[in-house]
Amino acid sequence: MNFTQAALRLNISQPPLSKHIKELESQLGVELFKRTTRSMALTLAGRTLFHNVEMLLDQAGNALNQVQQLGRGEAGHMVIGMVGTSVWGGLIPALKRFTEQTANVTWALNELTPGQQITALQKRHIDIGVWREAREQILPGLACQLLARENIALVLPLDHPLAQAESLPLAALRHEKFIVLPPHEASLGLYLHNLCLQQGFKPDIAYQVNEPQTLMALVAEGYGITLLPDSYGRIPWPGVRFCPLQQAPSADLYAIYHADSATPVVQAFLTMLGTAA
Repeated sequence: MNFTQAALRLNISQPPLSKHIKELESQLGVELFKRTTRSMALTLAGRTLFHNVEMLLDQAGNALNQVQQLGRGEAGHMVIGMVGTSVWGGLIPALKRFTEQTANVTWALNELTPGQQITALQKRHIDIGVWREAREQILPGLACQLLARENIALVLPLDHPLAQAESLPLAALRHEKFIVLPPHEASLGLYLHNLCLQQGFKPDIAYQVNEPQTLMALVAEGYGITLLPDSYGRIPWPGVRFCPLQQAPSADLYAIYHADSATPVVQAFLTMLGTAA
C-alpha cells in the first residue's frame, strides 16, 4: 500500500508505476485502489484481483514444476507390457524401488506375450516391455537392458525319485515326462524347449498348459516334471520341490524399449536399473 516502496522493488520510478495502474484500471473498467491524501487501500475489486493473481502465480509455479519433473522423469505414467512369470521375479520389486524414489510416477501393467509386446511397442501402445532372455533375440529399433537375474530350476513332485537330489544336470531328464508352457515365438516355453534340444534330447511332453499355476498343480499330482524360473520357488507351492540345475541356464528378465525415443520416465527407470545392477 505504498507506491514509492513498490516502485523501488520493481526498480522503476513512481510515475510510470502510477501510470500502469491507471491504465489497468481503465482497461478493466473498475477502480482497484481507493486513494486519499492520507491513505490508500484496495477496493473490493482490487482485493478480488489480488487474490486471483496470487492463485494464478501459484498455479503457474506448480505447472512449471510439473513440466520440469516430467522432463527429468520424476513424474509421468509408464505403461508396461510383461510376461506373467515376471511378476514373481524382479519386476515388482524394481517398480517398488522406482516409485519410492519418484513419488509422482504411476505405472500400469499389461500381460502380453513377447510377440504381442513387440507389436505393442512398435505401435506405441506400451512404453516398455519385459520378458526373459531378450538379449538372444534380434529386435529392430528396440534395445534391452537387464532388469533382474534368475536361473532355471527343475520342478518335481515331492515323491519323485530325483526329488532328494541336491542338484541335477539337465541331461538327466531325457527320459522324464514334461509338462510345458506353449512354445510361442520368443516365449519361455520355446526357450525351455530349446534348452533340452541343446542337451541332446527332445522333451517327452505329457501335457501342455497355458498358465504356470496349472502346470504346478499337475506336477504336484505326479503327472510329470517341468522347468521354471527359480523365482517361482519363493512361493510355497504344495506338493512340489524346486531342485537347482547344475550349470543352471539363465532366466534373466530384460526391459525392452525404444532405443531412440524412450520417454523421460522410461529413461529414469532404466537409469535406476543400471545403478542397481
